[in-house]
Amino acid sequence: MVTIMSMQIVGAVCVIIGLMMNLDPVKFNENIMGKVDKKAVNPLAALRLVIGGGIAAVGIINLYCSFTITSTDALNAILLATAIGLIVMGVTVISGKLRGFSDQIPPMPIAILGVLTAICLYASLF
Repeated sequence: MVTIMSMQIVGAVCVIIGLMMNLDPVKFNENIMGKVDKKAVNPLAALRLVIGGGIAAVGIINLYCSFTITSTDALNAILLATAIGLIVMGVTVISGKLRGFSDQIPPMPIAILGVLTAICLYASLF
């Protein structure tokens, strides 16, 4: 039960974030990066659409599997894979600062990714 509920929480949050990124990518970028040069607004928005689609896809996979798969082992494997994927996303967000592409590490994405990763790891390993 904890496994299914965890998958549904992670799935719903990822779908919501993906939708937010896709509904208004310019505003989403401004909230994370502040004002950017006018020439960069559209290319950044296009990239945000793709990132949002990827996050929404992870969410849809988790939601779909939570309703269709009955094997606890399979659900645990999917949750563990989701945690690993979320860790990779977090590392790429942090690497933007470490590699000099951004001035700071955005705290909200790291917090959300951290919480979702913790939920996945807790449900899949315990």
